[in-house]
Amino acid sequence: MQRFGKQSVFWKWIVSYISVVLIMVVFNLISYARNWEIMKDRQNQMNLQVLQQMSERIYDNVLQLEKIRERILTNSNYAFLCRASKSQYKSLAYRRYVLWKDVRDYQAVSGTCSKIIIHFEEGDYLISSDNVCDSRRYFMAYQKELGLSWEEWQELLNTEYPVLYMKKTSTEDGQGIVYARTIQTGQTGYQQINALFVYTAEDVKKMLASHQGEDVYSAALRGKNGEVVLLDLGEFLTEEADQALAEEAIRQKETIITLSNKEELKFIYEESMLAGICLLSPENVYLESIRKSQQMFVVTFAITIISSMALIILYARRNYKPLQELLDVLGPEEWVSVQYKNEFAMVRDKVSMVQNENKNVNLTLRRQNRLFRTEYFAKLLTGNMVKLPENQVEEFYDIRFISDIFAVMLFFVENYEEERQEGMELDRAQFILGNIYHEILSGLSCKVYQTCISDLMVLIVNIPEEKEDKKGILDQAVKEGSEFINQHFNMGYSVCISNIHEGRGELAVAYQEALQAMECKRLYGLDDMMYYSDIIELPSTGYYYPLEVEQEFIRCIQEGNYEAAKAVYQHVIEENVNGRMISSQDRLRCLMFDLLGTILKTLNDKKDNDEFGKEMKPAKRLAACQGFSQMKETFEDILYKTCEYLNSKSGTEDKESLCKQIYEYIKNSYFDPNLSVTSIAEHFSIPPVMMSKMFRESMGEKIPVVVSEIRLEAAKKLMCQSDASLGEIAEKVGFGSVRTFTRIFKQVENCTPGQWRDHHFS
Repeated sequence: MQRFGKQSVFWKWIVSYISVVLIMVVFNLISYARNWEIMKDRQNQMNLQVLQQMSERIYDNVLQLEKIRERILTNSNYAFLCRASKSQYKSLAYRRYVLWKDVRDYQAVSGTCSKIIIHFEEGDYLISSDNVCDSRRYFMAYQKELGLSWEEWQELLNTEYPVLYMKKTSTEDGQGIVYARTIQTGQTGYQQINALFVYTAEDVKKMLASHQGEDVYSAALRGKNGEVVLLDLGEFLTEEADQALAEEAIRQKETIITLSNKEELKFIYEESMLAGICLLSPENVYLESIRKSQQMFVVTFAITIISSMALIILYARRNYKPLQELLDVLGPEEWVSVQYKNEFAMVRDKVSMVQNENKNVNLTLRRQNRLFRTEYFAKLLTGNMVKLPENQVEEFYDIRFISDIFAVMLFFVENYEEERQEGMELDRAQFILGNIYHEILSGLSCKVYQTCISDLMVLIVNIPEEKEDKKGILDQAVKEGSEFINQHFNMGYSVCISNIHEGRGELAVAYQEALQAMECKRLYGLDDMMYYSDIIELPSTGYYYPLEVEQEFIRCIQEGNYEAAKAVYQHVIEENVNGRMISSQDRLRCLMFDLLGTILKTLNDKKDNDEFGKEMKPAKRLAACQGFSQMKETFEDILYKTCEYLNSKSGTEDKESLCKQIYEYIKNSYFDPNLSVTSIAEHFSIPPVMMSKMFRESMGEKIPVVVSEIRLEAAKKLMCQSDASLGEIAEKVGFGSVRTFTRIFKQVENCTPGQWRDHHFS
């Protein structure tokens, strides 16, 4: 480390580790700042929610007071008393008593105020929820509970209040409220009657009980006349000077003030029907949770930084120790060399030199082993006995069989021209085939060895004994290999597979089986993949072409359906060549001429087809073919041209006539819920795809659209002519359900069936 100085990897590690820590620090600071804002926003939202709840409670209380006023107005005893003269006062004791009981009931039902007082101007007497007497005697009895002076009491009783009026009171228990409302104004011939609703400090707290936490919040009411009622002061407004300062701030609608203890008090306002509501929150309490979080973050942040730096230095020294030991092994003289920037550059150079030497040695040994191993497998496959002990030879050539179960796959490359690279050599094609199948079979838990004999590539497949479907493994490998090669390479090849044998001594037999299968494949022009088990039992006479298959073949040709006709023809070839394995080339030619006779028979059904048959000369073309593969290509060409000719001869008039028949069939069968393109095609014995294309070209609409239109017209008639439900109508016209009926109806008419029916019968 000292020899390399600042270029040493040790210092690079230190810088890298510190960079990671700094990134974490930046993200933590960003996260902290964001959390700070979120917490402040959340606290503000909580304050506004508390304020809104208090406003709703006050509004509800005002409505309740108005209801009590209305009940008093409708009270029969009140109606009698408000019109009584002074001469009748002595005879009204019973009426006052009954009204007193009613007022007590009103106060009990309300449950929010402590007293309800009704003041009658004539006679200056009161009927309250707790007494009936004149105003002076009532004041003398309840002065402490009212919290008013005599002058304030007199002014409150004798003033007219067209709307609900709030008056602040002050008792030993705290500040309260009196709501005043004139029930009857002092017009000519009537006396003025006021209703007072007295709320103690405890009543107001109950009324505003939606906010919580006495030590966190305080509430205040600001009347229309400028009076301020401080409620629920908590622990931060204990000084009278602070209370006076807070009241003045509320009158001026200030948002923040500083108390005598240097704490800041925050105000949040909301206007209600009778009074403004103010929520008071000290700033130190408001941000207390945030500041605690801040302190915890600072402490945690500092500890993290200090511990991270200590761990960086500790782990950097610990990680550098193995490198130091490696440098000591390389020798101290290498440290002072000027050609190395740091330790890794020196180690990389030394390791690279050793790897290159080792690679050259391994390549030489691998080439030798590959050459000798190829020769060894060739001898095993051709039956030439190896005189040396097999175990020693296989160990020397790194041959490790996993079981005694073997099969041989023989590959013949027929076409190996590649579009991306012209002139791809046979060796390259065999190399590609070998690598692909080696990888696939290895993925299926098989051991694979490759060799070449007379331009044929041979794969020796060693199958695990625990595999039950051993032939299925080979099938899967051939399928995956064919798909991959067809997708990525322009290569034609054949693969023949032997039976599965037990014992490496049977490899020569397996090779001969694969070779025989390859010869049979090339002789008869069969499929590109062939098993030996498919050729060991060949039928001696006859071939598969029953009458029902021939009739199906004729029908497909008459319809001009080349794909369907080709499928029938390929089925016949599959049954005879791959299923029954016709062994005679002459019998294969007989089969092809029999199939050709079916085509000619179809053409002879109409006299005007003779000219087309003579021009095509199908029999002459088929007789001139060399080999079964060429015969198949020629026959498919004849079949295609015949179907194309017959398809073109099915004139426009025939198509239009058939399409009209299809349309009439739909009109007569629309109520069938199973009516579909497939069922219609089966009825007319026409392929569904061909019928759909023909109908769309002739009628200009798709069959499903026509079916829906006919069903909708029928449904409209039923909706106009009957009161049946939509479910019954949907069932009658062939829709499977109301949901389907509604969906299709809305797509066509841009409204639901029910809306359509209401519009036409409204």
